[in-house]
Amino acid sequence: VISAHYNLCLSGSSDSPTSASQIAGIIESTGSIIEVLSKIDSEGVSANHTSHATSTATSGFAGAIGQKLPPFSYAYTELEAIMYALGVGASVKDPKDLKFVYEGSSDFSCLPTFGVIIGQKSLMGGGLAEIPGLSINFAKVLHGEQYLELYKPLPRAGKLKCEAVVADVLDKGSGVVIIMDVYSYSEKELICHNQFSLFLVGSGGFGGKRTSDKVKVAVAIPNRPPDAVLTDTTSLNQAALYRLSGDWNPLHIDPNFASLAGFDKPILHGLCTFGFSARRILQQFADNDVSRFKAIKARFAKPVYPGQTLQTEMWKEGNRIHFQTKVQETGDIVISNAYVDLAPTSDTSAKTPSEGGKLQSTLVFEEIGRRLKDVGPEVVKKVNAVFEWHITKGGNIGAKWTIDLKSGSGKVYQGPAKGAADTTIILSDEDFMEVVLGKLDPQKAFFSGRLKARGNIMLSQKLQMILKDYAKL
Repeated sequence: VISAHYNLCLSGSSDSPTSASQIAGIIESTGSIIEVLSKIDSEGVSANHTSHATSTATSGFAGAIGQKLPPFSYAYTELEAIMYALGVGASVKDPKDLKFVYEGSSDFSCLPTFGVIIGQKSLMGGGLAEIPGLSINFAKVLHGEQYLELYKPLPRAGKLKCEAVVADVLDKGSGVVIIMDVYSYSEKELICHNQFSLFLVGSGGFGGKRTSDKVKVAVAIPNRPPDAVLTDTTSLNQAALYRLSGDWNPLHIDPNFASLAGFDKPILHGLCTFGFSARRILQQFADNDVSRFKAIKARFAKPVYPGQTLQTEMWKEGNRIHFQTKVQETGDIVISNAYVDLAPTSDTSAKTPSEGGKLQSTLVFEEIGRRLKDVGPEVVKKVNAVFEWHITKGGNIGAKWTIDLKSGSGKVYQGPAKGAADTTIILSDEDFMEVVLGKLDPQKAFFSGRLKARGNIMLSQKLQMILKDYAKL
């Protein structure tokens, strides 16, 4: 089944609202889109690995397979990550969500599904229309399925280079399915992989193959009651908020356009519902540990209206969490045949101890510990505080160090404070070294957001003075 969810992909820039000409084109073809939805309900996208696929040599679509779009970059800061988190329902009402909406949190993280925002620029930029063999009317494109795989947690901020390729083209009779793979890199390291399944209404029947082993397959839910059910009432402003992450489609904001498209009012983005459900699964089965999130696959089935209540039903089978999402008020299934794959707890914890050894700051903390032995008692008398340092690398915490200047002769050790820390300081490994070398003023780093502190911040000034007095530290 590819019950596509009406999230019309536009060929306009993701940086600006849709133009009048694009709106007119979409309205003109809306009737045929709605008419075909019932017809494609029985057409599958998923691969069944049969060998009877028909050659596409006679079709222009065949030449599109393997074609690459121009590489592009996506730069973001904590602002975009927070905006996305708010758009998919993260809230300060839940203390555990603070790590997604407050950049000063010691464990601030991007929600894993922010990865779809990074990859979608390839579709919003109109590059598909420039590929030889693809004759696309973007007013007739539906988003059928979505797959996202993370190879490591997304950096809290950064610039990723993205490469998009047409992985395959399938003939579904009533339309064509384009399988688009987007790979995102930080320098040369692969961070995430998106697979967009796009349905082109009315372009099928050219004699092409119907299945592909390149498709990330949707999986049916287990035949038993769910292990967990969580609900979220979306805001009337949910689509208005989510669209700020880059999807400017007027279908989600303009009542007049929604009416012409056959809807009572603007509908919610399918990927917004997708983000709501993924956030709930991360919370329920991974305690919001983003390092455990490996992959998600979902099929879009029906639209959601802002203000409706999303009900995410979850089934745990090993490290795979099957799920489906319903509108509680109607019982309609809006996301089907979906799952999230989580990494085992042992896999993530095993990686943690070695991270600190890769950081330049490790040598500095070790040296401070050695030299503290000579002047420790005197420093302890003057400071009488415990400082915990969170050193980040690539936007994620790479190591934690504690400088205990409250007990005995003082000590330095890797790991969180064994008691309550008086002050916690968060900064990157690179900025830490800049401070150590005198190239970065700590006060300027604090006010620019590069250095963050919580607890008794005044004690950090006291520590700075002490370190100046004992320069050999």
